[in-house]
Amino acid sequence: MTSANQSLSAVLVITLLFGCGTGPDSTTTFCEAVTELKDIDGLSLEVSPSDDAAVRGALAQTAAQAARVAREAPLEIQADAEFVAAFVLALTNAVNDTEVGTLERSAALGAAQQQFEGQLAESVENLSAFIARTCSPAPS
Repeated sequence: MTSANQSLSAVLVITLLFGCGTGPDSTTTFCEAVTELKDIDGLSLEVSPSDDAAVRGALAQTAAQAARVAREAPLEIQADAEFVAAFVLALTNAVNDTEVGTLERSAALGAAQQQFEGQLAESVENLSAFIARTCSPAPS
C-alpha cells in the first residue's frame, strides 16, 4: 500500500503544486474542484497505510474528487484531467479488489501503474501547467 500512497501522492502533489485563485467565470468551478482535490489529498497523506479501511476511504474520496475535476475541466485540458482521474480510479480499484499486504495487491497496483505509464507524466505536466495559468492568482 505504501507504493500506492506514494504514487498517488506524487501524481496529485505534482498536479496540484499550484493553488487556485479566481479564474474566468468558465473556469471558476474547475479551480474550486482542484482546490478541493488538493485538500482531500492533503488529508489522505495522514492516513496510515496499515489502516486498510481508511486507505480505501481516502482513495475513494480522492477518486471521486479527481473525477469531478475532470468533469469541470475546460475542453482544452479535459483529456489530460480525465486520464489522471482514470489513473486514480485504477489505483482505487486495485486496492478495493485486493487484501492489504498481499502479493495480489502489489501486482494489481503495479499493473495499474504500468497501464498508465506511457502518458501519465505528460498528462500531469499538461494539467499542472494549465492549473498554474488558469487558477493561480495574477501577480499584484
